[in-house]
Amino acid sequence: MKRFLLPFFVLLLIAAGCASTENSIENTRWYLVEIEGDRDIVQLNDKDPFIELDFESLKVGGNASCNNFFGDYSLESNNLSFGMIATTMMACPDETDQEHRFLQSLSRIDAYEIRNDLLYLLENGKPILVFEKR
Repeated sequence: MKRFLLPFFVLLLIAAGCASTENSIENTRWYLVEIEGDRDIVQLNDKDPFIELDFESLKVGGNASCNNFFGDYSLESNNLSFGMIATTMMACPDETDQEHRFLQSLSRIDAYEIRNDLLYLLENGKPILVFEKR
């Protein structure tokens, strides 16, 4: 009986260890709801702006309103930072600067927190970008 329980407990410990390394903000699609207090988020080309952080590759990707973006990120505890962000180069309507504000804001982020199922990306403790799961 003991020979059967030992492998079970070893697998259980391995699974628990793997689960604890993955952060709750990762591998989730987060949709933009606010940029620096502005909740008037524009949807362009039937696309909602979103961000997604991939735990395995430490790559970030998403849509900034019109163009898709991608790059690297670093996450340690609640500290979060983004590396260089690249985008596709689609022609976008001139009626909004939302995409530019969104992408520029990513370079300022230094931490995050989750409150009431909302993801807050912070600069010096101040919410810059706010996202929700859908």
